[in-house]
Amino acid sequence: MPSATDMDDPAWMKIAALIDDRNPDAVAAAARDLDDAGRRAVARALPGHVKAVRARREPWEDIDDFAPSFRAAGAAVLGGASAVAAWLTRREFNSRWSGGHHDTDLLMELWADRDDTWLADLARRLTIRLRGPRYIGLDLVLTLLTETGIEPPEHDPLVVGWVSSAPPRAHDPLLPFLLPRVFEAAGVGRQLRDNSSWPRTLATLAERGAVDRRMLLDGCVRRFLRGGTVLDLRFFVRLHSLLMPADPAAREREILDRARDYVRLLPVAPGTVADLALGLLMEPPELPSRHVAEALDGVLFRAESGLVNTGLTWLRATLRDRPELAGDCAAALARAFGHESAAVQERAVGIALKLPEGTDTAVLAGAVPLLPPDLGAKAAARLGGTVADPGPDDGPPPALVAPPPPDPPPLLPGPITRPAELVAALAGHHLQWPIIEPVLAAFVRLARGDAGRLRAALADGPRPHPYPGPDERYWTWPSQWLDAAARLLTGSDPVPADWRHRLPALEGGASPHIILLSRCAEIAAAIEDGTPPPLLLATPTEPTGHIDPGALVDRLKILRAAGVEPGPADLQQALLRLPREITPRAVRRASALGTPAGRTVAHWLAEGGLPVPEVSMGPLVKGRAQPVIDAPPTGLPLVDAVFTAPPMYPGARHGFYRHDWTRLLPSHPEVVAAHVLPHLPGGRFGSGVPIGELTGLTAGNGPFAEAIAHHLARHLAERRSEAAGDALLTMAARGDLPAAALGRHIGGLVRAGEIRPARITEALDRAADAGAHAEVWTAIAAALPVLCPGPGERPVNSLDRLIALGLKTARWSGARGPVPQVEQLAARKGTSNVVREARALSAHLAAP
Repeated sequence: MPSATDMDDPAWMKIAALIDDRNPDAVAAAARDLDDAGRRAVARALPGHVKAVRARREPWEDIDDFAPSFRAAGAAVLGGASAVAAWLTRREFNSRWSGGHHDTDLLMELWADRDDTWLADLARRLTIRLRGPRYIGLDLVLTLLTETGIEPPEHDPLVVGWVSSAPPRAHDPLLPFLLPRVFEAAGVGRQLRDNSSWPRTLATLAERGAVDRRMLLDGCVRRFLRGGTVLDLRFFVRLHSLLMPADPAAREREILDRARDYVRLLPVAPGTVADLALGLLMEPPELPSRHVAEALDGVLFRAESGLVNTGLTWLRATLRDRPELAGDCAAALARAFGHESAAVQERAVGIALKLPEGTDTAVLAGAVPLLPPDLGAKAAARLGGTVADPGPDDGPPPALVAPPPPDPPPLLPGPITRPAELVAALAGHHLQWPIIEPVLAAFVRLARGDAGRLRAALADGPRPHPYPGPDERYWTWPSQWLDAAARLLTGSDPVPADWRHRLPALEGGASPHIILLSRCAEIAAAIEDGTPPPLLLATPTEPTGHIDPGALVDRLKILRAAGVEPGPADLQQALLRLPREITPRAVRRASALGTPAGRTVAHWLAEGGLPVPEVSMGPLVKGRAQPVIDAPPTGLPLVDAVFTAPPMYPGARHGFYRHDWTRLLPSHPEVVAAHVLPHLPGGRFGSGVPIGELTGLTAGNGPFAEAIAHHLARHLAERRSEAAGDALLTMAARGDLPAAALGRHIGGLVRAGEIRPARITEALDRAADAGAHAEVWTAIAAALPVLCPGPGERPVNSLDRLIALGLKTARWSGARGPVPQVEQLAARKGTSNVVREARALSAHLAAP
């Protein structure tokens, strides 16, 4: 801790004021003029002043804006190189948010009178304190190393920082020291993986003789032998390719000098490195035979079909030009018999069958069991060996079992009878089904019959939670309206003057959620007018959300006795909750009421309830569905609005309550499905309603079959597709999966690049293994005509896997009948995987 004398020292007080002004140039100028006593006083006081500045800030704030001044002060007054290095690298001056300090020139001026030994010591100490990934202080370290001319310490972050600072320069004093370390330091390859100037510049310097080409080539090979990922080695692969001489004779000398190392790389190096090494080894016509055999053994062992095929091409050329090596290469060729690619196996067998007479094929005969039975039989006839047992046919999985009926809905909660209960329920964050119904019923009942106690309870207890607040233009949450009703009842808090106009408009259709909001708004209006009804008509009597017609008539009689008409929204919600079966007695009782609401209810009871709309779907537009709802007008505004098709882009807040809609419209599930449909995600990376929610409301092959198929295809191709897979299996078990439409949409989305074919194939494979193999075959049979390439067209990626799955599911399903596009693909020349799979599927479908 600095003493009181230090804190009062005039020299320190001047320096401290300049630090607080955040003026590093002024700090440096003042520090230069200090005598030895002044420097010692400042040096003792500096750490305490850092803590004082730190204490002025909030805990999460840093002091980066003070750092240059503190650094200048410490660099000027601290004596030893160790103390200066520790000061400059303090954590407070190098926070996670700080960039470069840009004070190298200032600090070097401060140290102009320091001797070379001191500067060299400081350079070493700062070097070993350098850290990635931001390399704060790199510019100062490089400047000190350049000025002193010392050999830099062995420190990987210095090398990574150096290569990231600028392209290599021939006259860089650090080049002779640090360039050889580029091939040893961890992190250099990752730093330069996308850098194009470094390899080009090094190749140019090597061409001019400014750096040693052989040193660079040897460094690349050493780096390959150390191993690493493709990203770690990308720069060295590019550099090695640029360094190889163009002159054939010189190039061959370089390859032969390093042939042993290239051979060692083939079995273990990443694909790009192995490809480079294999290409180089294939160039010299007189590569020593021991290298040829070992290289082929290493490359034909690998899993990558491309590398193995290149190796087979080299093997075939070697056998043509140097047939005496056939016996040495037989073991390598036998490795290709066990490759996972059928095309590689077929090609390897073709080469084996053309081996020169007299070649020892014992090792090849021993590998025959690795081949599929048909190909193994062909090889065994020439080479000997045992053909693999084809094994039993893979039978289909058990058929899907129809899903059990859904669990009955939970019982309705009991009525809320006391103000304290209502206040506690209102304070909840989510007023959703089923609690919202007893809350609304209790609010009007208590506001009419026990207003004093309710007012006191609302004033003393927790208030309704008006998320997201009463200041929004439209109130789309029930809590906002109930909070307004509570304020109007207690008079303790203001309500916006235009609160009655904050209900979302009905134009262009409205979600069922608008009915709930309208009922809440009616309650608030009744509270302000002092006319709350004794009860609500629309409170459901059944867990499904339905109202018993007899109970509805009973409620109308109570309202008639009280001289009260129900609110329009309350009445219309009650009508939407009527069941489809209505007894004549309920019609007669309603007809005898004589009130306007009674006559309306009697009319719709006599009609058997509200009309049943016809629901269909328009065309998909950029992946978004357009539902169509066709119903005769009822003259009831909310009912007609809900019986109108929703907009293509509905509000997300309305969709938050979609799980309640089946209880708001319990007799119209197809209308609920139409309102859920636009909430399905529309884009490639969209998020929205899981497809299972929609298929739980309507049949998959019903009016929304195309939309369901489109979105099911999208969801199945997502990384986490379990929910979509469950929806597929559920529809398949119910017998309403739109499988053909699913296949068409899979084909279209794959063609458009919207979904990855490998993922959709994996999802379909899981569904087939779960028992939906017949439906999966129907989908694949519809997808293949879209996906099979036309003349001169390349097949989409992973099409061979989808065709192979088609063959499996066609066998399990007993499917027959040609698919013309598959036959055309099968008729192509060549032995690519996709053509082979097409031939196998075509042969199965054509069999009697």
